[in-house]
Amino acid sequence: MIQLILVLSMYNSAIRFLNFFILLIATSSLFSQQSKPYSFIVNTDEGFIDYGNRIIVCRGTSDIEERTPVDNSLDLVEKNIKIAKAKARTKARSNLIELMKKVNFDGRLVGELMSDEPLIASRLEGLIGSAYQQGEIEYLEGKKVAIALAVRMSGLSEILTDSEGYKTDNMNPAYLMTSAAIPKSQRISGIVIDAREHAVDPSMSPEVIDMQGKLVYGSISYSRSKAVNRGPVGYAYSMDDRNVGQRVGSNPLVIEAVGSLDDDVYITSMDAEKVRDAEKSFGVLSNCRVMLLLQ
Repeated sequence: MIQLILVLSMYNSAIRFLNFFILLIATSSLFSQQSKPYSFIVNTDEGFIDYGNRIIVCRGTSDIEERTPVDNSLDLVEKNIKIAKAKARTKARSNLIELMKKVNFDGRLVGELMSDEPLIASRLEGLIGSAYQQGEIEYLEGKKVAIALAVRMSGLSEILTDSEGYKTDNMNPAYLMTSAAIPKSQRISGIVIDAREHAVDPSMSPEVIDMQGKLVYGSISYSRSKAVNRGPVGYAYSMDDRNVGQRVGSNPLVIEAVGSLDDDVYITSMDAEKVRDAEKSFGVLSNCRVMLLLQ
């Protein structure tokens, strides 16, 4: 009887699974393959960290116990499946906590921050409790059920981001007047830093530094609300990635990175001045219109 229920469930949900499977394929078999070096998508056996789309996803599985109903009813079979789903969700949350500890916040792992601050650990565990289901429930061979849960990095950022050290939101920034006087075709819509030739560790809060050691882009460049809701940077593999246009627009300033250290990227002093000028005229940094290209 339970085999019949599982077959019907798998058939009825096959179409609904399609979008979730496409997501898995697009991220290179997220639950089974290793991520390539310095990719902004970090894969594990149970899930993945996607710094580009600012999401963490983990899967939990559970066996469906087979018990034969004494009165030929489906109630016991359905109850067994329901129990298995609950166990799969619990396992997914447990896996999600462990994976979240591996997230690179600003050169420090979230797990390190949790160890240092018990309050942070408590709040992050509470965040996992509100994780949402990603995709449809999977019914696997061997009488198993799998459920994927996800949390947005904006939730982590809200907890981890300090209230100080960020730029104050300005409702009427000076660049609005400057940019209005420049033809639209000549306006710089964002900054793209090509760091594909360098070993950059993706993180939630990287910095851009010039060769004189001066900070070009960091927490003082944008407001806390921008850091939480938008994220300081986006990540992509090439200019053809649709995320590039969404973050930096159609006319970004593209510059080459000349070095890196952990999650920080270095650019020439000449390019740094171009970036600073673009901020003065168009507010690209204060609006987090920054994209890093990684290999």
